[in-house]
Amino acid sequence: MAINISSFTAWITIEGSMCPIYELKHTAGGAAAVCWIPSQEGKTFSVNWSNSLRDRPIYAELSIDGAVCSTHFMLDALNYPDDPSAIGISYATTSDFTRRDFVFSAIHVTDDDAYLYTLDCPPAFGNIRLELWEADIADIARRPFQHTYGAAVLEDQVIHEASKKAGAHHVKFSGEYVVPQATVNMVAGTRKGAAALATFAFNYRPHDILMAGGIIPRPPDAASRRRAPIKTESVDERIQDLEAQLQSLRSQKAGGDAWRRMQWERDARGNTVQVIDLTDI
Repeated sequence: MAINISSFTAWITIEGSMCPIYELKHTAGGAAAVCWIPSQEGKTFSVNWSNSLRDRPIYAELSIDGAVCSTHFMLDALNYPDDPSAIGISYATTSDFTRRDFVFSAIHVTDDDAYLYTLDCPPAFGNIRLELWEADIADIARRPFQHTYGAAVLEDQVIHEASKKAGAHHVKFSGEYVVPQATVNMVAGTRKGAAALATFAFNYRPHDILMAGGIIPRPPDAASRRRAPIKTESVDERIQDLEAQLQSLRSQKAGGDAWRRMQWERDARGNTVQVIDLTDI
């Protein structure tokens, strides 16, 4: 499910499938949205956003678990009509030729007292945040992509086993892989304005934790489900035959007075059966 703020839309896909969202709330006068999504251990994901207007250049900043993992620009449609109106970010670049994908991962726990500090100051995890700002463009040049070094790297997290965060997920970068160097619009610019035009926050936890916390509704209890009546022609016919036989046996036991109320009728299949009127017995 996607979230809309003004002309902007954002959503998460996990290995190509759109992720459901829960408890969506809008704040900051509608300029910010926060929700919950169920993370899936070992699965890669993408953060996607689009701008239906593209009436001005936009600066986008993606933060995962408190670390800025991507910054990029979407240029305006007037001057760059061939540029896309939607962007998906599924990786962090590590050089001009290499990338590492975003992947949900289990947090490692330990009983080592050296990690007791994580009880009071746990690592930041459980949040994917996308901020969209109006951009002030200084220069645009079409050339091969050039990586900027020094960005944060998301690796395996370790916490003490007594932490309340045990059992949760975090995001780490997958193994590095090589890609061809792409030719792109290398944009020099900055964000402008006192606040973001739109902020999307996706809080994530494993599905079972969200269900235990009441974020994801529990399915109906199997014991409380009403059984749907079985309506098949063969079963109905069998019931009708048995009821006719039962009525006949009761009439025989009741004696001759019951027999005077006997009449012959045809059932739905055209068979002649004995139907006994036992209303007064």
